[in-house]
Amino acid sequence: MKRGQATALLIVAFMAIASAGCGGGKKAATPTEAFKLFYEATKNKDMAALKSLIAKENLAAMETEARNRKKSLDEYLIEGSRAVPEAMPQLGEEKIDGDKATLQFKREGAANWSTASFIKEDGGWKVNFK
Repeated sequence: MKRGQATALLIVAFMAIASAGCGGGKKAATPTEAFKLFYEATKNKDMAALKSLIAKENLAAMETEARNRKKSLDEYLIEGSRAVPEAMPQLGEEKIDGDKATLQFKREGAANWSTASFIKEDGGWKVNFK
């Protein structure tokens, strides 16, 4: 193998490894992991990771809403990410029932627990806005 071909092969291999490590392709093994990944993606405005953690049906509805507002989906998601709390909410009980799940969470300073819903799609858990 010529030196130039070896260098090109190494660059391609490095790019493949780097892109595999990005949040956009990570599948959440549990609803709790999905919540944490979703929070971090929202906080960091990592649109690829964020979109990979939203249920397909919800993502389609968001795309429609973004078009209605004459925005891109990324602009729509960034707009919504402004309300993310600075600190990770306290996590509570996780309940799994087949391909659906819920997770209790409480934001800092909140008196009551809230419930996040999840659905299992494509081998990973995703946030499901009912």
